[in-house]
Amino acid sequence: MRLKRCVALVIAAVVGVAISSPARAVGGPPTLDDAWLRAEIQNLVNVEGVPGVAAATSYDGQPVRRMAAGLADIPADRAMRPNDQFRVASITKTFVATVVLQLVTEHRLALDQPIAGLLPEPVPLADQITLRELLNHTSGLFEYSDNPRFDPGATYTPAQLIALGVEHSPYFAPGTGFRYSSTNYIVLGEIVHQVTGHTIQDEVQARLIHTLHLSSTTFPTTTTAAPRQAHGYVFAAPLPPRSGPALDVTTRTSASAAGAAAAMVSTGDNVDRFVGALLGGGLFSQHLLTEMKRPTPGADAFFAGAGIPGISYGLGLVIASTPCGTAYGSLGDIDGYTSSVLQLGPRRVALLMNTDSLQPSLRQQTLSIAQRELCRAG
Repeated sequence: MRLKRCVALVIAAVVGVAISSPARAVGGPPTLDDAWLRAEIQNLVNVEGVPGVAAATSYDGQPVRRMAAGLADIPADRAMRPNDQFRVASITKTFVATVVLQLVTEHRLALDQPIAGLLPEPVPLADQITLRELLNHTSGLFEYSDNPRFDPGATYTPAQLIALGVEHSPYFAPGTGFRYSSTNYIVLGEIVHQVTGHTIQDEVQARLIHTLHLSSTTFPTTTTAAPRQAHGYVFAAPLPPRSGPALDVTTRTSASAAGAAAAMVSTGDNVDRFVGALLGGGLFSQHLLTEMKRPTPGADAFFAGAGIPGISYGLGLVIASTPCGTAYGSLGDIDGYTSSVLQLGPRRVALLMNTDSLQPSLRQQTLSIAQRELCRAG
């Protein structure tokens, strides 16, 4: 989820309010299904004040339908395109969890082994924290971005991020509670590095991005905007209503500050394809997929307290209750960007927005749009 914002930022430039543009569908003539979702994402722009939205849907293995509304670059008046790239934040965690579970399948790691000896950085209670507890946020490790010394714009090594997290006492003893903490995934990235000899970025690239032909997905280590990346914006007050200028924060949080927890960049159709491959069971053993989908006790209460009820968490996988059943996928939230991708049965939907300035009610509204799309007849 979101890396903690630094309130003492120097605002270098402020830009004006976006002018909405009509939603566009790609991949064939409009259909009734397309018209409903196009209207919903257009409403997010016209009524709720979101600068731009890209959406992708797929059904029963059929090609992804892509559409977009609003602006990707406000001062340039550039319309959002369906294949624009976004910082997908904590969707990164699902990629990282997938690599970890592949290593478990290969018997190079074990879910319930303590992490002591698996990484050079000191971690409190490492002899008690297991790989599973990192994956499902029950380790108790403190959220590194909540350390007052954390600067989201600075350059960090994974070891430095871990050090920021372990400066503070754990929230609780390992395995005794749930607390979403990005420190868990920085530690997991370092464990992958130690076990394979390759960075987590290289392992995700080789195992997932290359294998699944995710040509619009990157896992950057330096802070530069991708060639087709939508600009990310924040506002003085959460949306809606839209008031005041938009501040471009596309690169305000550095790639290294997000790291294995939140640094990836992708598109709607690429995250759709990844989640389809993951939940289709082709990336690791069926037994581990069942473990990945198992809700963690206490996770639903945590997310309800954060303003998004009906959400639980497995091993790097979001679990969402919908009116028509249980959906699985991932959510992301980082400076200037909000993303979600969910699958229920044969249907998947991804929604990507270029702002994270959302009131909890608007964040819940975007999830409701995704859930209603999942529940529509094929």
